[in-house]
Amino acid sequence: MIRSLLLGLVVLIVAASSAGALYQWIQSRSDAQRFPPPGRLVAVNDLEMHVDCRGSGRPVVIMEAGLTTGSWSWGTVFDAIAEQTEVCAYDRPGMGWSEPLGRLADAGDVARRLHALIRLAGIEGPYVLLGMSAGGVYVREYYRRYPDGVVGMVLIDSSHEQQGDRLPPVEGEEDFARIVRVCSWLQPLGLVRALDAMDVMLENQAPIPEDARALLRSRVDQSHYCAALLDEVRSFEAEIHDPTPPASLGDLPLLVFSQGNEPQGSEPFGLSEAQARAQRKVWDVLQEELAALSTRGERRVAERSGHVIQLEQPEIVIDGVTELLEDLRRAARP
Repeated sequence: MIRSLLLGLVVLIVAASSAGALYQWIQSRSDAQRFPPPGRLVAVNDLEMHVDCRGSGRPVVIMEAGLTTGSWSWGTVFDAIAEQTEVCAYDRPGMGWSEPLGRLADAGDVARRLHALIRLAGIEGPYVLLGMSAGGVYVREYYRRYPDGVVGMVLIDSSHEQQGDRLPPVEGEEDFARIVRVCSWLQPLGLVRALDAMDVMLENQAPIPEDARALLRSRVDQSHYCAALLDEVRSFEAEIHDPTPPASLGDLPLLVFSQGNEPQGSEPFGLSEAQARAQRKVWDVLQEELAALSTRGERRVAERSGHVIQLEQPEIVIDGVTELLEDLRRAARP
């Protein structure tokens, strides 16, 4: 009797898992048809990478997104910057429309892959590197390895290579990692999609335009997304415990945007209001240090924005990039 019950339970679990996986496959195919990549796919070491270039002119602005996001996160500033020059956004592995890598990737890996993508996609310089949050660490690593052709840099509330040891701890950090790990197991079986579980993450992003929500859902509901997200988070954790300060940028023109709104807690991520205030105090110091990396560095505070400034105050990012481009073009004239 017990063996029959156990066998029935196993059959039920297998049948439910198979049905869930089929549901996930069907819905993912539907998403792919409804939301094809806006740019093009380029094979980089047998990995299909998505890059979206718009506009024309030089220097080219290369945009590096924040952790766990992708080219979609630039939607509020993309076309406006493209009116000034060519601008290219891309997706790191497993994000947006790029294939997952299936392993950890440190900042050096990210820089090498971006360098190869730029070459294979035929994107000719000079370049202005624009990095948001973790993307700030990645573009600084890119500049350290490949400085030729880089004529300017913009950082949007950039992470700092020492923040892991200097920011006050957040109680919910481990809980978040556990949730993402469980998500990586359940997502291929369709459960995450069926339960609309990714809505919690979306609700805690900066304000997202309503017409972009369906597209974003199609990206974060992919079978590989939570596994890729976990790899990104684990990879980046090693980048923010550096015993040495970030490397100098010399006299590279540098513009640093920092969040400036009233600090707020985030219950789903275990961040209390008191913790948010304590973190902001240290964050401001770290932002000042980033601006001081260049003798031509300037810091601007986005008074009405939290972390994702390009979504909350896109106009100051657009204006700042436009000013930098104009300065660079004036300096390049004979």
